[in-house]
This record gives sequence, structure tokens and C-alpha cells, in this order.
Amino acid sequence: LNIMKQKFNPENNLKSSIGNPLFGKKITLNGDSICYGAGYIGGYGKIIAGRNNMQYQNIGVAGATIVAETYNNDNVSDPRHWICRTIQNMDNDADYAILEGGVNDASLNIPLGAITSGYNDTLDDTTYYGAVESALKQLIVRFSGKKIGFVIVHQMTNNYRNSNDESTSYYWAIIKCCKKWGVPYCDLNIDVPPFAYFRNNAELDAIRIAYTHNGDGWHPNAQGYKKYYCDKIESWMKTL
Repeated sequence: LNIMKQKFNPENNLKSSIGNPLFGKKITLNGDSICYGAGYIGGYGKIIAGRNNMQYQNIGVAGATIVAETYNNDNVSDPRHWICRTIQNMDNDADYAILEGGVNDASLNIPLGAITSGYNDTLDDTTYYGAVESALKQLIVRFSGKKIGFVIVHQMTNNYRNSNDESTSYYWAIIKCCKKWGVPYCDLNIDVPPFAYFRNNAELDAIRIAYTHNGDGWHPNAQGYKKYYCDKIESWMKTL
């Protein structure tokens, strides 16, 4: 498990404490490679924490899924990081608790299942809806009275956001669950370019190469986080 922490730095005054609700606070993050920072270790959490003199904990892991019981190369001795079963590892003294994930679930074609009708139903966290609901429910309970939210990442796979069929969309499942459980979300899927799809146009391709790790279209590099992720997430966090 990769856990990154950053101590409070009283000498960091990049952002004034006056009128800044983030200044000097603590953030904990849980998610996949975009959260972990496969293209820049620490990801957007590290950059935002540094800007605002925050403490931060990042337990995101590359390849993580929201659902449980997923494994690398179908090897049961090599489990992935399961976001829905690691909420308890997030520091409960944090002021901000942020989740992110879903694209690996889509890549693995995890069964979607269905959203439950109530708030006391048994949740099957080996299905996508069940795992998302479980993670959000745990987030609400563990961080009662704190600032919580979900970051939806940019478009990377065709089946993640099926715009014309919400019933088969991993993206829409997150939105539906967040709305049901009253968890705010930052939708970068519609606010950040779909870098992975820029390979057939020279001008767009230059953007993919400039802002993602080795031009993979998936993982923002430092410049990608700063230009497309951090300002949006930071502004959104200030509204929580």
C-alpha cells in the first residue's frame, strides 16, 4: 500500500490564509493512479496541499478499483487496491476527504449491478453500484462533519462515459450515487480534454504529449495536473 504524507510547513505561504478555507488544513485522498500520481508522484493532492500549506495523506494506488475482489492478471495472490474497502485507512482527523476512481473498473468491465432504493440495503461491493454506494456511505460516516467529495477523472475509455446510454455508464453511475448520498463531485470528465483520443490530429496530439506521462493520454504529468486538474479541484474544494 502506497501511503504518502506531508507535514505542515509554516514557511509555505504561497496562498494567503486570509479568506482561504484550505489553508493549514489536512486532506486525505483515496483512488487509483490518477490520485496516486503515476505521471507525477503525489498527484493533484500533493500540488494542492503544497499550494495551501496543507498536510496531506494519499493512499491511492495505481490500478485500484472501486469494487472489491479484483486482482492483477486474475491472480488471487495479487489483489488490487480496493477503494471501497480501504476507507478506514484514510486518516479520520482530516478536514477534507476526497475519493476518485472508476476508470479501471470500466476497463475491467466490472458488472454494474444496480443502485439501491434505500439507505439501509445490503450493498454488494463486488458490483460497481454496490461498491460506489458502499464507499460513499463509509465516507459520510467516517468523516461526519468534515468536507468530503468525489473527483471524476477525464475521459480515457470508450465505455466509461456512454453519453447515449446512461444505464450502461460507469460515469453516470458515480453521478447517480453521489446525488443519492449527497456527496459533492468535481466532474473533470466534462471539464478536461480527453487526451487519449488526440492521436489522429497533429495539433491535438501535441497537447496529449505535453500534458500526459510519456504521452499515454491517461496519466497527467506535473504540467497536466497544474493546467487541467489542480485549479479546478482546488476551486471546487473551497466550495465544500
